Amino acid sequence: MASNKPETKTKIPTLFWAFAIVLALAAAVGGYIIGLNEGREQGQAMAAHGASVGTGTQNSSESVANEIPDVAPGTDFSTPEPNSDGHFDAQGYGAAGPVNSMDDVGNVPRRDANDPMAIGALDAPLVISELSDFGCPYCAQFATETEPELISQYVDSGLVRIEFNDLTVNGENSEAASRAARAAAEQGRFFEFKDALFADFKHEPYTLDDFVAYAEEAGVEDVEKFREDAESDKYDEAITGARDYALGLGIDGTPGFVIGTKVVSGALPLAEFEKVINEELEATQAKA
Repeated sequence: MASNKPETKTKIPTLFWAFAIVLALAAAVGGYIIGLNEGREQGQAMAAHGASVGTGTQNSSESVANEIPDVAPGTDFSTPEPNSDGHFDAQGYGAAGPVNSMDDVGNVPRRDANDPMAIGALDAPLVISELSDFGCPYCAQFATETEPELISQYVDSGLVRIEFNDLTVNGENSEAASRAARAAAEQGRFFEFKDALFADFKHEPYTLDDFVAYAEEAGVEDVEKFREDAESDKYDEAITGARDYALGLGIDGTPGFVIGTKVVSGALPLAEFEKVINEELEATQAKA
C-alpha cells in the first residue's frame, strides 16, 4: 500500500551544489599557493644560515672518493699533550697568523700539536678550518651525516686535518654550548662531547644538566670541574675571537669552512665537499 506521508529526505538545490564546487576549487588553489609560499620561506631560512636549499648528504654510491688525487699523506698523528696541571689548553681559535680577509688565507692553518679541538695528522697536506655553531641545525646535519664520511676518507688517511672554531651566531644558547664544549676540550674530550651534543640536537635551549649528560657520555672524568668551567666566563675571549676570525674571512653563517684557499658555506652534499677537497689537494701537489 502506498504511503501518503510526505518524503523526509532533504533535497539539496542545484544552485547549492554549484556553489560548493566553486568553494572546493578555491580551497585547492589556495592550498597550493600556501604550499609554495611555505617552501619559499623554508628555502630563504636555509639560505640565511649559509646552506643551499635542499641540503643533505648524498649516498655513498654518489661519492667521488675514487677521484682522490695521489698526494703524499701526513704521518704525524701524535696526540695533544696536556699542560703541567694535566689539562689541555682550550683557549685556541682561528689561525696561525693575522686573518683580515681572504688575502690572508695562507695564515689559516694553525697546526698546533697540542690543539684539543683539531683532528688529523699535524702534517696533513690540507687543513680544513671548520666554523660551527652548536645551536645550528645545519651544523648538526653536517656533523652527523657528512663529517664522519670526510674523516673516514681523508682525515684517517692523513690527507686532511680539521681544526674546529666555534662561530656563535644564535645567541646565548650557542655561547653556553661553546663554553661547555671548551670545558670538555680542557679535559681532552672535545670531539666526543661535540658528537654527543649534535647527535641529540635540540631546537630549544640546552640546560647545564644537558651539558653534563653529554660530558659524561663523552668520558669527561672530572664532571665537577667541567660543570664549574662550563658556567664560567673563562672561554668568552676565545669565543669572541673565533667569531671575529670568521667575520674577517667574510663568513657570517654556519656551518662555514675554509678548505685550503676556498670558502664553502652550508651543509652541502658529501660530493660537493669531496670535489673541493680533491681540487685543493691537487693544488698542494702542484706547489710541492
